[in-house]
Order: sequence, then C-alpha cells, then structure tokens
Amino acid sequence: MASRFRYAAAGLLLVAFLAGCVSMPSGGAVRSYSITQGPGAQSQRYLQMIPESPGADWSPAQIVRGFLAASASFADQQRTAREYLTASASRDWNPTWSATVFSGDGPNVGKAAISTSGKRKQATTAKVAVTGAVQASLSVYGAYAVPSTASADEGQSSATFDLVKQGDRWRISYAPSVLLLTSVEFNADYQLRNLYFFDPTRHYLVPDPVYVPLQTTPPDLMNGLVKDLITQPGDWLARGATTTAFPSGTKLMSGVMLDGGTASVNLGGAITRVSKGVLKQVSAQLLSTLSGSSQGQPLVQSVELFLDGKPWIPPYAQGNPVQHNSSYSVPTGASKQFYNLDIHGQLWRRTGANGAVGAPSKVARVGTGYSAIAVSRDGRYLAALRNGVIYAGPVGGPLVRRPGTGYTTMSWDPNDDLWAAGSEGIVMLPVNAAPRSAAGEPVQVQVLTSAGAPDPGPFNALSVAPDGVRVAIINGPSELSFGAIIAQSPARGGQQAQVKIWLSPFSVSGTNASFQSVTWYGPDNVITLAGSAADPVLTEYPVNGGTATKIPSQDGIVSITTSYGSALIAETKRGVLLSDASTSGSWATIDTGLAPAYPG
Repeated sequence: MASRFRYAAAGLLLVAFLAGCVSMPSGGAVRSYSITQGPGAQSQRYLQMIPESPGADWSPAQIVRGFLAASASFADQQRTAREYLTASASRDWNPTWSATVFSGDGPNVGKAAISTSGKRKQATTAKVAVTGAVQASLSVYGAYAVPSTASADEGQSSATFDLVKQGDRWRISYAPSVLLLTSVEFNADYQLRNLYFFDPTRHYLVPDPVYVPLQTTPPDLMNGLVKDLITQPGDWLARGATTTAFPSGTKLMSGVMLDGGTASVNLGGAITRVSKGVLKQVSAQLLSTLSGSSQGQPLVQSVELFLDGKPWIPPYAQGNPVQHNSSYSVPTGASKQFYNLDIHGQLWRRTGANGAVGAPSKVARVGTGYSAIAVSRDGRYLAALRNGVIYAGPVGGPLVRRPGTGYTTMSWDPNDDLWAAGSEGIVMLPVNAAPRSAAGEPVQVQVLTSAGAPDPGPFNALSVAPDGVRVAIINGPSELSFGAIIAQSPARGGQQAQVKIWLSPFSVSGTNASFQSVTWYGPDNVITLAGSAADPVLTEYPVNGGTATKIPSQDGIVSITTSYGSALIAETKRGVLLSDASTSGSWATIDTGLAPAYPG
C-alpha cells in the first residue's frame, strides 16, 4: 500500500466517522471478523475517502495514482476522479459499483511507456500498467466473489491506462470501467446491504448480501438494488438456491423516485404481461430490499409499483397502490418452545419465549444414552444421537436407527429432512420416507468452495437456516462457513436426490478457540460455541460478514440452542440447564436436564 500513498499530492485524507464497521476477507475465501464486545458493537469507526484534484506538473504515473485514489470516493458521482480524465473519457467511464479489490500493497502502478511525436520529440501519449494480486471482485452492482487459486496465474489482475498530453498536463484518455481499490479503500467505501430473493418454491424470501457504496446518493442506491433484483447477481445463492420473481426481459423504465418514505418503481417489458401473483412476489422483493436502513435511519417504508407508467394496485388494496406490507416474509425460525432430555430418558418440552422459561411438560420416553436431540420445525419428528448413530421417528413414536455412523451433529430443514455431519461428511436423511426404500437412504452432499472446487472437510457441525436454503457449517476445528443448498431434486424411480452445498465467500477462521457447534438466531445471524467446558466462548456472527459480537458465557457450558425472540439455552457438563433472556450473558439456572434443542 505504501507505493499507492507515498506521493503526498496524490494521496487521500482519511477521516474517521462513527458508523457500522465493515471488515473484509483477509485473502481467498477466508473472512476475518473483528470481535466487538458489549452494546457498542454498532458504533465502529470507518474511513471516508476525501479525494484530491490532479497537480499541475504530475507525471503519467502520478496521474494514474491520483485517479485510482480519487475514484475510491463516490461523492458527487466521483467528480474529482473525472478531473483526471479527458472530456470524452469522462463520458465513457461508468464504473457503477464494480470493483477489483487488491491484497497486500496493490494495486501497483508501473512506469509509464511514453510516446513522442514531432521534430522535437515531444511527449504526446503514454500507457501505464496497473497490476496486483486480487483479494476479491465486485460485479456491476455489488455481488462479491473471491478469485480461484487453481493456478499460479489466477488471482492476478492487470489493467492499462491510456494518457494524452493536453497542453502541459497529462490526462487519462482511457480508464477501465472497474474500480481498482486497496482493501483499506474498500472497507472505507462500501457497506453491506441485503437483496431479497425467493427460495426455489417461492414460499420464502431469502437475504442475499451485496456491497454498496457508502457515499452513493439514495436514488442511485435504489436504482442499483432494483437492477440487481431484475438480473440476479451470479453469487453463491444464485446457482439454484434462490430465484427472482422478476421475469426475464423486465426493464427499469426510469430512475426510482423517493417521496418521503415511499419508493416509486416504474417497470416495463416482460413484467407487464405476468399474473397478479407474480406482481405480488415482485412487490415483496422490492419492499424487503428497498426498506433497508441507511446510516442507521429508515430510508424506505413503502413501495409504489408502476407498470409502463401506470400504478399497479394490489388485490384487496382498495385502490391504494402504496404497499406497506407483504404476504411474503423472511423465515425467522422463531419457536416459543424448546425440548430436552432427563437422565431417565424422558423427553420434556417447555416455553422459552420472551426470555421467560416456563414449567416443563412431559412429551414421551425415548430412552437413555443419547447425547443430542433435534426436533423438526413443525414439531412432528425427533432425531436423537447416541454413540455416533442417529435414531429418528415421530415425536412420541418409535425411533428407528438410520444408516451410517460417526455423526456428530444434526439439523432439520423446513421439509422435515434431517441433515447430519460427521466422519462420513455431510448427508441428508429423508426421515419421513420409507426406511428401507432408496428414497430413505442417506444422500451424500457434495460441498463446494466459493470458487467451485470440492471441499473435503472435515465438517464437524452444521445448522440449516430457517429458510432451508442456507446452512452454517463448522469446517474443521477453526472455520465457520456459510453455504447455499442447491441442485436438490426429488428422488424418482428409486433414484437418490442430488444435493450440493456451495459455500459463500464469507467465513470466519483463525479464532483462538475451536468451534464446537453453531445454531441459527433468526434469518441473519448465528451463534457459535467454541473452546472447552472450562473456557467456553459464545459469539454471535452476522451471516453477511458484519461485525461479530461476543456473548458473556458461563463456565461449564457444553451445548447451546437458540431461537429468534426466545431465550438462549445452554447445558453444562454437570447436566444443568441455563437460560439467557437476551444474549447479554445474564445466565439463570432453569433445572437439571440434557441436550436442550429448539426446533430446527
């Protein structure tokens, strides 16, 4: 980075402000989190780039350095960066939000290759190459990807700038449309926002994180987000895990208009010929995506959809085109009840909603010796783990031994299919299928890295998200990854389903304590247990890669379970259940008990 900022006149002023902190993967697919303790986790410092105009006597290389630094600022449509360009180059240069983020000291500006003309051999044109190792890339509107490292050449990037001399000053006549940023600039310039797409059945909305410029204007931000909904970014969730309701051929007819808290979106093309049901789904995506917050303040509270300039009125809206609510939602997985075993093999159920733990209610006898249980989200099925073997069946009914051994963790998806991880990798167990049919056999799940290469594991734990599309995975002892469940097709004619998990570029690694387990806490966060019973470590991680929060723990904790809006429940090595009403570390003893589990 020193080569980028050494020349003072071409540098940037770095000004710190209070706002949400965005950290970046430190290289490859590994995501580095800064752990923030206590309630101040949302008030972090970030750097805002203040660009500087070109100097009068700068060389071609200095002009390119200055342009790279100035282009990192989105203020006023990157007005200062355009001062480095010729008039025609400024008209052609349209980087949107696309960027290449360089690792280490990159990007590196090379020496200029200068061409001369005339009898006096005066310098008239020049070429300057910019190279470096790529840490990440952003597509047109913020979708994040890491480079493949399959060969020595991959993960490297180069770009060439053309310059001309206008009078006695150099100006850039051609600049790549992709921004070339240092990791420091990226952290200062971009923040995470969620797009919302549907699961393959179009029953649920699923958040898909993208990076957007901090300094972009609200209309530009809205336009970019809507364009991403129309043409879904090709990221980890777009390979079959999620889909957009916008039909191919939809066009954004004009810029999104903001009037108070209402965003007016005018669409045309193929969307004018779809059903009311599809328009309701499109409206749900728009409302959920545009109603995110900006700098801690609500930006949009409602959406008005226009088709070729004519307002679309939803069914039962009584003539009002403004939509404040949607019939489609993001599943939170919230449950008011959790389950646990006792030393006599009885299954108990009790309320854990609103932080208040209720009296236990006996459900059934399942037997002794089980180290963990999992209850399906609809409360119909129970799975129990004993000595690496899974037994599953209806709650209150007989538990049948499932094929395979060496399992360490279990999790249910919304379709009542059981997922398990262990020495045999990750498998899906269709528990409600006939135990001896091909459809009831374990389905081996292939895990792919964010670059698409097979990931051999080991996979020590997993937890399926409430939407059934995403999954959190403990990969080895010290890495937490997030993946998209894709390419799952129903078994036909005795054939097994084919299932893959495509990992997100966001992951956590290099923590001081080994991860033991992970559980979802609403649609956007997970809570992990790491370390040992003597020194347990509890941490809440945003799935989109935001700042993590450490939760004060209690000595002796060996397992945890959570549910959105309910108490955090923990088991100690002495068989005592603890509750924390608000993930603040205010632990209270509930009762004796084993293997607590909320549904999921």
